[in-house]
Amino acid sequence: MTKTPVSRPRRSVPTRAAGAILGIFATAGMAAGQQPARPPSAAATGQTPAKTIQVLTDVPTAQMIPTMRVISASLGVECEFCHETNRTLNTEKKDVARKMMRMTLALNKASFGDSLRVTCFTCHRGSSTPLATATPTGQYTALGVGVLLKGNGSPIPGGQDAVLSERLREYVAKEKSSLPPPEQILSTYITALGGEQALRRITARKITATTEVPADVRAVGPAVHALTQQYFKAPNLWVITSQSASGTTSSGFDGTVAWRQDARGVVTEATGAVPAPPLSRVKRTADFYEPLNLKQAYPRLITRGTAKVRDRDAYLLVGYPDGDLPEQLFFDTQTGLLLRKGTATATALGEYAVQTDYDDYRDVGGVKIPYLVRTIGISPADGVTTQIEKVDVNPQLDAGLFVKPVSK
Repeated sequence: MTKTPVSRPRRSVPTRAAGAILGIFATAGMAAGQQPARPPSAAATGQTPAKTIQVLTDVPTAQMIPTMRVISASLGVECEFCHETNRTLNTEKKDVARKMMRMTLALNKASFGDSLRVTCFTCHRGSSTPLATATPTGQYTALGVGVLLKGNGSPIPGGQDAVLSERLREYVAKEKSSLPPPEQILSTYITALGGEQALRRITARKITATTEVPADVRAVGPAVHALTQQYFKAPNLWVITSQSASGTTSSGFDGTVAWRQDARGVVTEATGAVPAPPLSRVKRTADFYEPLNLKQAYPRLITRGTAKVRDRDAYLLVGYPDGDLPEQLFFDTQTGLLLRKGTATATALGEYAVQTDYDDYRDVGGVKIPYLVRTIGISPADGVTTQIEKVDVNPQLDAGLFVKPVSK
């Protein structure tokens, strides 16, 4: 049987490019330790689900595709794994998926007060067939059992479990004691960018860049290339226009509302529908001087540990902003520069995660800017690479440039 090509939604280059560029000095990401928020219900948004939806009937139409992408990523499969050749027809795998959804929703309701703590990924971990037993390794922890002695050579009472517990506590305590506090990491970051005075001397930027959204993994359509003009002005204004073969689009934030305008001239607000970020996040990342205000942006900020980002060692900071999911920030242990951020937005069956990497930092007007920004998501449709071509410092920008346009 020949498979029918699957259509996919039009990819909005400027929206993802905006997210990438806005994170030049920004933070973001997801982390454990906070209960994931649930997205707005269909009733709250005034949207109704398709007639083929049997379980997620309370999920708005605009959130359905991101929710399905969360499922695909959790199982490590493509959409056709369940939908096969015709998405309107029922399949045996769809019935299995519905049973799993009901089970997951019931677990969260009965055991976690309807908070989204159990998801498809909890068990599947990127496999369509989850493992139901531990893999034998010969030891409980990565530290191993070793000799049943304390560091000073005296025996540890309580047997092997006590040994492992104490050694794990010692290991964690040692790791934490060697990590710099968040304030030190953020201070180093500001210095690495050029210092507070250099940052405040700049009040506006115009950036010319090229963006590329790669071809779909199923080769349905070519890669999308666009030329973008990006304008930023203190305290929190930005607008990005994007020219591609399919037309000109734009997106922006006027200090109050985030919006986007498609190639037909139709304007819509760009927050409230997954995977668009919540307005609180847009306002936070729109701060022109965000590097200087990171401490204030998070009521709670901790140094979690170290991690590898590409070939670099990085400190991992986890920030907990008000009204949003926790965010991850990875700072180079040597240069102090931001290497990676991750964001997540709640869907009906898990967090919709996006990761952005920053590379090729260059000095522009006394402040370092990453000229290469790569964003990937749990869906191939979310990949975008932004290559900055030119940066103009303190250009004269009219305030009207940032006003939300009238929809055509």
